[in-house]
Amino acid sequence: MKSILHPKKRKKKKSIKIGVKKCRLMAGSTFAVKNSARSKAMLAAFIAIIVAASFASGYFSRTFISSEQQTVTVKIGALLPLTGDLSTYGKRNQGALQLAIEDINSFAEAAGSKFRFQLVVEDTGTDPQTARSRIEALAAQGVKLFLGPMSSGEVSQVKPFADANKLVVVSQSSTAPALSIPGDFVFRVVPPDTYQGRALAKVVWSSGFTKAIVIYRNDAWGVGLRDSFEKNFKALGGTTESIAYDTGAKEFSAEVSRAADLASQMGTGTAIVLISFEEGIQFIKLAAQNPVLSKLTWFGTDGLANNAKLISEAGAEAIALGGIASTNFIPTANPMQEEFKRRFRQRFGDDPDPYSMNSYDAAWLLALSVMLTGSDDGTKIASVLPQVTARYYGITGTITLDASGDRSAGDYGVFKVVQTSTGLAWKLVAVYHIDTDTFAPVGS
Repeated sequence: MKSILHPKKRKKKKSIKIGVKKCRLMAGSTFAVKNSARSKAMLAAFIAIIVAASFASGYFSRTFISSEQQTVTVKIGALLPLTGDLSTYGKRNQGALQLAIEDINSFAEAAGSKFRFQLVVEDTGTDPQTARSRIEALAAQGVKLFLGPMSSGEVSQVKPFADANKLVVVSQSSTAPALSIPGDFVFRVVPPDTYQGRALAKVVWSSGFTKAIVIYRNDAWGVGLRDSFEKNFKALGGTTESIAYDTGAKEFSAEVSRAADLASQMGTGTAIVLISFEEGIQFIKLAAQNPVLSKLTWFGTDGLANNAKLISEAGAEAIALGGIASTNFIPTANPMQEEFKRRFRQRFGDDPDPYSMNSYDAAWLLALSVMLTGSDDGTKIASVLPQVTARYYGITGTITLDASGDRSAGDYGVFKVVQTSTGLAWKLVAVYHIDTDTFAPVGS
């Protein structure tokens, strides 16, 4: 088969200077203030942030907090899958948010802000109904701002309650296109799967495959990504068949048998695309034992990329199936991100994934919005959040929200399970650049 990686030169983007002053915040975030008179109150708030950053950076030895000022604690609910099919990612996200709250409170103290922030973590179990019950319970306690949930199925369940009660929800990893809805209270700091579907189709097609069997979760995320992949793969000239599976199922031999039958019918040039969470490990184990499927190349998505459990439980099988080349949104590299990665590894002994880095930035966006408006009122935060985001530069780089409140675009990495000198590991092997619709190989 041909390589999926054909290095091409990226076109240089033109930059336009618009008179923007940037200032570094605590722990590496940057806030940019546009020279405009649109709102004196907003401008004054931004100037306060700039001054505060100087305090945070150690340029002054005192703060504006008077002995009479009382601090106000704002609770931020974190709806995370600490158990269930995304538990590996949920635990990393919890660690990233712990670092974020520490950094934000240090900044708030140095800035003389009256606000302090408290993280309240609830385990959703990667279950939509549990996520709904958790947000309802936290709302009853007065929590108005939320980070997560991670899966689109969970976001779909909490969204009606959040909208009705004006609760701001910022998801770090929900990507279902069906949730791209303007004017609601759900924001997503990751691009929708209209982009991942394009990247995934390009990966499979560029690897020399003209046919694909898609095995996918029958939920909002799985259906949306399946649709996006098939649309883009067919546009390239490919053909597809698909097999849905129940997200509550515990055994998948019937789906594996069906995939083997389809593969025999479709013949050479057929690949398998697995759109799953950690339950996909069972598919990989079963496929490695199947005389038909074990000879095919398998691809994955962000539901499996960088999953430590896959390495420990089915690493050898993944290698036998071609490494499970999987697409995942990747943030723009920058020095602040590298410093965050160093701190994360030092604290937790693990590498942060892209979505845990999104969580870190999302926490800053909510906290800055509170400090700018002087309130945790959901309506006020939802109104100002896009403006704050447009002026913020964090460890994931620039975050531009589209009209639906989603990250407007982003590049995607291709990660594979490979054999290294120290054992099996996920490795970034290529980057898909969304602006040029091309891949660039990484390393050798």
